[in-house]
Amino acid sequence: MVIQQLLNGLTLGGIYALIALGYTMIYGIVKLINFAHGDVFMLGAFVGFYVAVHFSSNFIVVILVAMAFCMLLGLLIERTAYRPLRSPSASNLIGTVIMVGVIAAAAFLGRNGMNTLFTSAVFYEGLALIGVVIFLLAKGKIRVKHAGASGTSRINALITAIGMSIVLSNTVAIINGPQRVTFPPVLELGSWNVAGMNISGLQLFIITASLVLMFILYFIVHKTKAGMAMRAVSQNINAARLMGINPDKVIGFTFALGSALAAAAGVLVGVFYTVADPNMGSMYGLKAFVAAVFGGIGSLPGAMVGGFALGVAEVFGVAFIAPAFRDAIAFGILILVLIIKPTGIFGSNVKEKV
Repeated sequence: MVIQQLLNGLTLGGIYALIALGYTMIYGIVKLINFAHGDVFMLGAFVGFYVAVHFSSNFIVVILVAMAFCMLLGLLIERTAYRPLRSPSASNLIGTVIMVGVIAAAAFLGRNGMNTLFTSAVFYEGLALIGVVIFLLAKGKIRVKHAGASGTSRINALITAIGMSIVLSNTVAIINGPQRVTFPPVLELGSWNVAGMNISGLQLFIITASLVLMFILYFIVHKTKAGMAMRAVSQNINAARLMGINPDKVIGFTFALGSALAAAAGVLVGVFYTVADPNMGSMYGLKAFVAAVFGGIGSLPGAMVGGFALGVAEVFGVAFIAPAFRDAIAFGILILVLIIKPTGIFGSNVKEKV
């Protein structure tokens, strides 16, 4: 039974690790806890669901489309929600206003359909209001001011991340409805009974796929020019800029990369548990954040180890203590880590100049 539960824990841990890698990459570069990352994971599951139902039930197609969609979403979120906080300007704020309009239009059309598009005064009033705001920004009638102190700007970014999380989850709930959807069978690998253990081919595939994706990420970060630029920006953004690196492009690339991994995790969860829920991103996201902190946020190996360790601890707790402790275990680990070793397993204290 111990080996069986270990297999279950590694399966769940692979999912947590994939999501945690996005948290730790973004924090390592811009010192931002992107709480919208869990909802990008949720959107990956829903995109995979709609692709499987309406277009193709081929698993490769499903996961690649979900990853591509979430990469673009990650870029959009960084460009319109977070970049204006780092580099406040009229053009950046215009991008934010346009994004708000796009999300509102998507929610409106998803809920009401094209039939009411030409008859709804609400839609056109919102469009006109967005146009007025963009015009005033372009003419300089609305001025953009920087937050000033780094502490204030980080708080603003944190609040923005929480707000973006709520926007994404509620947009999906408006379009799809609050109910769960049943994920179609896009990957059936069978199972084997070995020495009384039920070994699922799908579990082995998820563990293997998670490790392969982590290895690809490690290769990108440590063996490519893009990865070198990411590490340079992480070390010192101003020095990287002097070396000819565009930090905005590097940060956008990091968001896209983390979002792609989250989307892959979302599809794997949908395939394994056969359901997708508009609220699934919140708990998975929080637990992946715990995994990133446990391993040492900002460390890629730490996120991997933390994800697998948290998955195993959660499954063993459910099996040998009580199912009611499923969520308590993760946050109990977080409390212990913050008390005993706040930097995590692979983390280290870093002094910052004020």
